[in-house]
Amino acid sequence: MEFDLVVVASGLFSTPYIRIFPGQNKFAGSIVHASDIKTREQLENKRVLVIGGGKSAADMATLAGMYARSCYMIIRRAFWVVPYDLLHGYLPLESIFTRVFTAMFDPFPYAPHSALFHFIHRHFPFISKILFDIIGADIIATYRSDLFDDKAFLPSGSFGNGENYWRVTEEFIKLKREGRIIRKLASIDEIIDETTIRLDSGEYLQADLIVCATGFSHRVPFLSEPLSQALGQSITSSSRADLDLYRRAIPVGIPNIAFVGFLAAASYWMFVEVQSHWVSDYFLGRLVLPATEKEMYEEIQTTRNFMRKQFNQSSYYVQYYWLEPIEIYLKDMGLSLHRTNNWISEYFGIYRAERIKTLHKERQAKAEGKTSSIWHRHWYFGFGHTVLVFILCIWFIFWIVV
Repeated sequence: MEFDLVVVASGLFSTPYIRIFPGQNKFAGSIVHASDIKTREQLENKRVLVIGGGKSAADMATLAGMYARSCYMIIRRAFWVVPYDLLHGYLPLESIFTRVFTAMFDPFPYAPHSALFHFIHRHFPFISKILFDIIGADIIATYRSDLFDDKAFLPSGSFGNGENYWRVTEEFIKLKREGRIIRKLASIDEIIDETTIRLDSGEYLQADLIVCATGFSHRVPFLSEPLSQALGQSITSSSRADLDLYRRAIPVGIPNIAFVGFLAAASYWMFVEVQSHWVSDYFLGRLVLPATEKEMYEEIQTTRNFMRKQFNQSSYYVQYYWLEPIEIYLKDMGLSLHRTNNWISEYFGIYRAERIKTLHKERQAKAEGKTSSIWHRHWYFGFGHTVLVFILCIWFIFWIVV
């Protein structure tokens, strides 16, 4: 069959990654990926070891803590464990989905940040550090006995640095408090016999089921070897290396294929929605791309280096940088970055999918040259307008009094 255009939407999470453990042929139980656990019956009456330190590992440990005979969670290093409410409940976790929260982080490459944003981060970086230290100190003080016990699980860096985060529920905290989830800061050294696992800490555990919440390999095995190599990866490799994708969507020099959903972010579905519109505009020839392939590769490498520095992860794992990629796409498409009509709701309101529901009609109006369309916001009540109104009010009061 022949096609003019191809969109690959298999995402990052299609090929489970499972470690090979020394001596695992001796193990009488099962070694499975977290994505293979579908029912509670798979966990019932089992001694379960959950391997991993991310959100999927925490979720799987919660299920095992509820239904299994016992649950050990094996973690190689300490992470920031984030409950759903911060600052004693005054800052719900959904607050991360606001513009003002994302302003605390270092500038994301190629994002349409203002000159003021860059100025503040360049000359006053201590402001963000102070805010992150306050949040981190509050989390540890509030949940020390439950989540950061014995100091072994205290993260080595600031709340705002590149440590991974897990978001945990009250059920996880409750089960850990009750001893239904027991964490070990270690890794599996060897499987000794049918049920015995030795950790690199020298401790021995008994298990009937090992659940690997160890992520996914970044592979597209259905593509040909020449195409895979052109994308920067071998089809036969189990490597997690990034594909060479400009804007995390299109390969350089291959105009008839695009990738959607190859990203891990706090607001994944909104990102994919906007990226899909961007890919559509790309295939329709509406985007202005860099003049040379060298510039496209520079964008890929710059973003890759930034994410490795921030998170020690690939450039697909943008973590809490969920808004910046969305705004890069909006700017590329020539659409408004302001998705409400005033700066207060824009920066302090939760950025929900409601804000991007008109993208199709906005794109259509722009393509038809209808710049005065109702789908384009003509006027935005910015911070400058607020300052002006404030000055006018002061002047009016002064005029009345005088």
